[in-house]
Amino acid sequence: MKVKQTATFILIMATFAAFAAGYWLGTENTLQHLNKNNQEPKVKISLLSNIPQAAQSSNNISVTSESFSSKADIPSAEETDSKLVKNAKYIALTLPDNPSIIDTIAFLNAIEASENKDDFDKFGPALEGLHEAVNNNPENFQILIDYFAESDTDSQIPYFITSVLQSTEIEGKDMLMNNLVLRLSAQGTSSGNTRLLHLVSSTGMHYENQEIISTIKNIALYSQADSTNRTYALDLLMPYQLNSAEKNKVVSDLSFALNHAPREEVSYIIENIIRFSSKNERVNLATNYLAYTSDFETRVAILSTMHNGSITPNNALKEKLFNIAENSSDPLSIHARDTLLYVFEIDNDEYERLRNGG
Repeated sequence: MKVKQTATFILIMATFAAFAAGYWLGTENTLQHLNKNNQEPKVKISLLSNIPQAAQSSNNISVTSESFSSKADIPSAEETDSKLVKNAKYIALTLPDNPSIIDTIAFLNAIEASENKDDFDKFGPALEGLHEAVNNNPENFQILIDYFAESDTDSQIPYFITSVLQSTEIEGKDMLMNNLVLRLSAQGTSSGNTRLLHLVSSTGMHYENQEIISTIKNIALYSQADSTNRTYALDLLMPYQLNSAEKNKVVSDLSFALNHAPREEVSYIIENIIRFSSKNERVNLATNYLAYTSDFETRVAILSTMHNGSITPNNALKEKLFNIAENSSDPLSIHARDTLLYVFEIDNDEYERLRNGG
């Protein structure tokens, strides 16, 4: 009986030992597996979740997270993707070997959107690669033109493309560029005009080409009065390129737009009103706009037109500025003093007047 009890006890202990050994081995393997999976994972996420819409035409750019470790539980794929997108410092952009023109443009745009400072070291080589691709294969020039014609004006893409178009030398380049301007003009859209104005101003195509000058005049005369495109177009024109009726229309439309313009637009509108007015009218406008009742931005814009030579200094304006300079409570006081010193011809007595009373 005693032998039987002893045998039973030994059997129970053996079973318990086997269970404990199995449990320990299983636990150890599980911990090793978890630790292995938790060692600095490399996670790839889609580029499309982290760059502007305009760059989403290419799926060939890879975005790889830098290594990171954590003692916490392993995050899900969704949590990891979200963490990487929110913490852009972990993201590193990579351009594939032998990229297409569109791949490279998307890559440059992605770098502009990246918060990883290391990515910006890749910008120069990528842009140089784009230059070489166009120089080595003129067909790529046409690809760039086609892409520019539909590019997103809110992105940096037009600037990248213009840089390449401007510096590339291929046969028939002038004709291709002129055709692009006409193509953009024919679009008849605000974004098309924005691309057109950026292109001609960056390349200097508006200096001698009469057809392009006419296109710019149409934008300046018939765009919405308070539109950025209209102001941009006016900046590219000289007053002598417009006849009297056209200049009167510009001044009339801009004067109306000034009443509703945001503060940041005021100086540009004022300067163009002055530029396209007659010489006699400029002095009268300047005197009126310098009144204390005008807003500060408008008054500063008038001083700017004096500095750039649009208004011929005279004694009436000089005295007006002296009155402003001598009024320390006028926020334009210091600016008026600077304008008198650097734009007007003043004598020693007037200089002393500024020093003592201004």
